[in-house]
Amino acid sequence: MSNRPPTALDGLIYGAGQAARVAWFAGHYIAGRRLLKSLPRPAGPIGPIPDRRELAAALLDLFRRDWRNVAAGLYEPPVAVPTAPLRHLARSRAYFRDLPRVDRRRHGLAADETAEDPRFAELPRYFRQNFHYQSGGYLTEQSARLYDLQVETLFTGAADAMRRQILAPLAAFLRHRNTRQACVLDVGCGTGSLLGAIRRNWPGLTLCGVDLSEPYLTEARRRLGRSRRLRLLAGAAEALPLPDASQDAIVCSFLFHELPPPVRVRVVAEMARVLKPDGQIHLLDSLQLGDRPGWDGLLDLFPHHFHEPYYADYVRMDVAALFAAHGLQPLETRLAYLAKLFVFARA
Repeated sequence: MSNRPPTALDGLIYGAGQAARVAWFAGHYIAGRRLLKSLPRPAGPIGPIPDRRELAAALLDLFRRDWRNVAAGLYEPPVAVPTAPLRHLARSRAYFRDLPRVDRRRHGLAADETAEDPRFAELPRYFRQNFHYQSGGYLTEQSARLYDLQVETLFTGAADAMRRQILAPLAAFLRHRNTRQACVLDVGCGTGSLLGAIRRNWPGLTLCGVDLSEPYLTEARRRLGRSRRLRLLAGAAEALPLPDASQDAIVCSFLFHELPPPVRVRVVAEMARVLKPDGQIHLLDSLQLGDRPGWDGLLDLFPHHFHEPYYADYVRMDVAALFAAHGLQPLETRLAYLAKLFVFARA
């Protein structure tokens, strides 16, 4: 990380960059909504839903916290101008071309195309689904290319800012450690967004990413390049291909709500197995019911609109109790817009 304190100009660049991101992805969201047919309201009670002003205020609060972390020297500001603008435009066109297929799945409740594909037969059944009704689920090159655009559109440009909240407690954890001797694991690393942010801030770390999707790992390799200090491994979170007590820190973002409850238990056991005795786990995932009581309706509607078969269970579960059963206690719990951050260490 840079030792130069941020200036007022840095703050203006940050603000302009985030405003541009929100405008870009909100534009995709609004245009996409016009292409998608409305779904009927799900059966059962729906909790309260915040209005746009409340959502906008919470989003602004996320960016303010993000900038405070940058100003405090916890991590570098995000890159203000995206690289390869022509690639972004090409992906934008591909995103809109794919939306009619997504909409047909939404209205046909069809989310098992990948389950029937013999190429993926060796992967766990829970993984072979069209999560979010997206084409190819997590198992095709097209999906890997579009995934980050889809997620940022869903969160109107806030997904990376939510992920970056992991970097603040990670910075505190690494402050008194020799980062050239430390190992950090990203469980369910996907296309490498979080790994990229960690490497940018601590280039001396030894990093490892594990994911079940070969196409997503291929996209991560394209983005992150080759390095002796980076390994990207194909494997399941519930059977990590790593030795016992080998990782100083473990990070995990937006994975747990996509796991069946029994698999979550095994994933936590694996995290506890590979974590060093003095290590930490940094988990970021969805808000849960009651975290923001006036937003509970969003959590009720989300699995209905986006095919998240295990989400309703996740938002009701006691995450701290699950980790405590494996000897891990929460050091910190914090809300970050539509996400919730946990930091765990051994009791």
